[in-house]
Amino acid sequence: MIELISDSSRPGHRLLDLCAWCRRKVSAIIPGIIIFFMALLLAASCSSQKAEIRSLAASSQPLFTVGDEKSGHYYTWVGYLAGENGLIYAWDKMRNDSIDVYDKNGNFLFSFGRRGQGPGEFQAIGCVAVDPQGDIWVSSSFGRPLEIFTADGQFKNELHLPAGLSRLFIDKITLDPEGNLYLLGGNEEKKILIYKYDSQRNHSQLIYEQKEGHGSSIATFIPDFALDEAGNIYIIDSFDYLVYKYSKDGKLVKTFEGKKIKKELITEQDFNVFDNDMKIIRFPNSERILQELKGPSRYFPAIFGLNIDDGKIYVWTGQRDDKKRYIVDVYDLNFSQLGQACYFNFIRNNIAQIADGRLYIPSIENYDIKVMKHLGRLCLSNMPDKLNVYPINE
Repeated sequence: MIELISDSSRPGHRLLDLCAWCRRKVSAIIPGIIIFFMALLLAASCSSQKAEIRSLAASSQPLFTVGDEKSGHYYTWVGYLAGENGLIYAWDKMRNDSIDVYDKNGNFLFSFGRRGQGPGEFQAIGCVAVDPQGDIWVSSSFGRPLEIFTADGQFKNELHLPAGLSRLFIDKITLDPEGNLYLLGGNEEKKILIYKYDSQRNHSQLIYEQKEGHGSSIATFIPDFALDEAGNIYIIDSFDYLVYKYSKDGKLVKTFEGKKIKKELITEQDFNVFDNDMKIIRFPNSERILQELKGPSRYFPAIFGLNIDDGKIYVWTGQRDDKKRYIVDVYDLNFSQLGQACYFNFIRNNIAQIADGRLYIPSIENYDIKVMKHLGRLCLSNMPDKLNVYPINE
């Protein structure tokens, strides 16, 4: 008897059939594997893109607000100083009639000064500082002497600055632990200068000079500075990511160059501002102003603000997160980076202060992304009629 044996029962054919079966299975599995790994990569990419930088404010609600119904005093546009003595000094930039003083919990204490042109009177309150003895120094208008008040608001005397300093348009003043005065301002030649002034010896020292201007005033970015507890002064460049550290005798001891940041070009949309009815309009003559901006002035600065508190340096960069909040690089005093945070601010002039673990910021917070996308960066993102105080997110 002859036994019929099918081809599939032969060893060679069985091997071929097995290979064919494997190919079919692998062909069915591979697309699934590819899709799986692509999904993992996409998820990782989305996760990295959506990872939020922590808010500089530790809570969404402020500890307290100056200028609300509880404080009992109201402002059209609030100016303020968070003093190292724990007190808060607030004034209305529109009325310029007096300065209100609050304790560290936002409780109103007293007011001092009045509108006028005589000693102890204000025409336009520009900036305020407190010296180590608690006396209050006020820069009230261009060309006028600085006015000095006692800690309880009594007029004490006036300080007439020397010729080179008296012609400054003062943007910021502060005093070191030894009572030396630091002034930041621009002159008629559009140079930004920082001076140290010893009023006891009537001696002034030029610490920093930014010769290159930005052009139009609406597109001018003012450099910032701060002092540490040892009296060293830190100054930022208003073009590039550079921080200059000077000793208390005015000698440059270090230049820190931060990470490379792709600076953003100023466009016509950046001239979109709020009108009196809080509607977005284009700033008049914006096209001409834009054409006048040349070279580095065509770009927003890499960094624009500087705060120092509790051994930490807070550098406000020109970069923003997806909620249009500015990213803050946090360093120790040796410029070792400790982390990042973000919050609202004004890129033309740092309006945030950080003191004793608290963030002081006028009420410019605006989480309406639609509005923020249409509003230009040369405009405040909300009417700053109040001062909010938050705990810092450590």
